[in-house]
Amino acid sequence: MSDELTRLLSETLHSRVDDVESMPDLTARVLSKGRSARNRRLALGWGTTSVVAAAAVVAVALLGPGGQQRSNPAPANSRMPSPSVTSPSTSSATVKEAPPEDALMTFALRLPLGPPIAVIPRAEKRGTKIVVVTADHVVTLPADTVMAYDLTSSAEGLLVTTHAYGFTGGGPDPDQALYLIHPDGGLTRLHKGPSEGVAVDPTGKRFAIAESAGIGAQMGTPVRITIASLSAPGKSISHTAPTAAASLLGWTTQGLLFSDISRTWLWKPGGSSTTEIPDVDYASVMPTDPGRLLVATGKADNPTQCLHPYTVRDGKMGPELTCGPGLVWTVSPDGRHVVVGSRVVDLVSGKAGPVLMGNLGFYYPHWEDSTHVLNQVIGSDPQGQPLTPIWVRCDVSTGACEQAPIPRTNGTSAVLDW
Repeated sequence: MSDELTRLLSETLHSRVDDVESMPDLTARVLSKGRSARNRRLALGWGTTSVVAAAAVVAVALLGPGGQQRSNPAPANSRMPSPSVTSPSTSSATVKEAPPEDALMTFALRLPLGPPIAVIPRAEKRGTKIVVVTADHVVTLPADTVMAYDLTSSAEGLLVTTHAYGFTGGGPDPDQALYLIHPDGGLTRLHKGPSEGVAVDPTGKRFAIAESAGIGAQMGTPVRITIASLSAPGKSISHTAPTAAASLLGWTTQGLLFSDISRTWLWKPGGSSTTEIPDVDYASVMPTDPGRLLVATGKADNPTQCLHPYTVRDGKMGPELTCGPGLVWTVSPDGRHVVVGSRVVDLVSGKAGPVLMGNLGFYYPHWEDSTHVLNQVIGSDPQGQPLTPIWVRCDVSTGACEQAPIPRTNGTSAVLDW
């Protein structure tokens, strides 16, 4: 998340408490969207986004048009090169002293200053416009766009999901859209309407979208899965998921991966049956091998869950890697390491690695490359005013961390999503 977006998240959630509490399904939707976004990046080697990042989408949208404050080397499987660093931002070392109780910010302030973060294709707010920046182009999205996120690579270009003004997170967005940015900078709209996840197949040539029920639809209406070619319009395959809360998490060698609040399952496009993954609350596709997953065993209401590798071809559950409450993880682009909170696990050896960030936790993780993970640290001064966020870079092999200034293309742009 950008500095601006982080500040808006904090300010908006504090100022709109009554609104958030009046939306009984908001928490579930935020968690679902955050998990889906995280997994789609894992499936294509883009790193991840946290559940809190999804909350930021909601918080920014709550402001509406009048708010006016809305706002790594290239990933392993990205087919669009990274833009060059043009104008590094001012060092975060000038941030005001954090209050004594803010342990994470105090930890970050004491770290040495490292080189600027390398840039990957990203969405930005520039003035009143939302743009997507690639190595060769700055693509302006339609004028009613308020948020762009879930940048996903494919063989045909870069997919990006958008929300329009008026989206609050408390219900479907009828103007939600999915676009394809072509290598020449052209923009094609692939879908319009509310959705619960997008995935690209292992070849990068097809996409699937989970079309959720829109405003006015009967409560409990199941989602519809539509699959189509990215290179040319043609015959689509449709399938109705069994539950209205189903989210599309990724595309494996054995079909599409889905999850709802109680279970996780696979569906092969064109088939009529599904294959449930028993006792699994959530799963993500490995970035280097769509035939393997990482899965969290245990039900959603369990205080403790355990992370395991899982092969989709034979349904074989691997050994326990780590356990903890409410597991949220991120896998390196080469598929070698997983970071779970502050813990690092080597997925090849199964051994635990160093503890990162002084064991204070990772909250906004992005992979800069296969050995360095980035975390944005936010905090407030003793008067409760937000401090300038600090990006921290940690080496998952050694555990060493440093401050990592974020580069900007100009003085006014605000990074919305990587």
